[in-house]
Amino acid sequence: MNPPAITMHRIRFPLSGSKKCLGLGLMLAFGLSACQPTGSKPAPMNDSTTTSSSAAKSDAKNDKSAQKELYRLNPAPKEGYEVTLTIENAPGPFKQVSWSAMYQAKGCSYVVNDFAGVRGEPEKVIELPFKKQADGSYVATVYLDAMLDEDYYGNGVCKWALSGVGAGGTPTGASDETAFNAHIDLQHLSFGEPQSMYYRKELYGTKVVEDANEISKSSRAAFGWEDPSKFGAALQGQVFSMKLVPRKINP
Repeated sequence: MNPPAITMHRIRFPLSGSKKCLGLGLMLAFGLSACQPTGSKPAPMNDSTTTSSSAAKSDAKNDKSAQKELYRLNPAPKEGYEVTLTIENAPGPFKQVSWSAMYQAKGCSYVVNDFAGVRGEPEKVIELPFKKQADGSYVATVYLDAMLDEDYYGNGVCKWALSGVGAGGTPTGASDETAFNAHIDLQHLSFGEPQSMYYRKELYGTKVVEDANEISKSSRAAFGWEDPSKFGAALQGQVFSMKLVPRKINP
């Protein structure tokens, strides 16, 4: 039986920088050293692009490139979940690890192109601080209410909701190395249910094969399968997993 193909997605989770615990976050390039915040209490999510409410009145607010400058973080989020990432049976260590959370405001829209009448829905990706535990697992904290519900466009309050949490990494952080990404969606998070992804061990430490497609060149993520049986009986002993386990934080 031929091994199943691994779906190569075009979105990537970011890696934390070696000098900062927060960087740009569910969808940017791997490649910097991992960072582990210190302190006993998980650090709140932060974002250097946070702006004052006056930005909402700017004429540039409908420009797609200006959106990340517009949306504001909740300075005092309360609905928190602790998520633990456990990597099992991997061929070797992961020297770079990253976490991020994606938020969307469904039903709220902004003008992407006035002439064509194109509109888009607000999205925001926040990179999460994390800690490595003594047992080799990683822990991050995510908040459902991390974004402020505001009238950003003068058409009513935009209601934000968490889409999911992503975690991933690379063995060494080399610029052309295949990255491995796992995720947990809002449903699993809310019900406290673990979510696992499975990957072929032979992809560990491999280089990405580039082609003429610029989009393909920018993708280095192997997302694997949620169901390990997809690999077939012959490969059952040749896979490793990333498991995300959520736990609600009591206020």
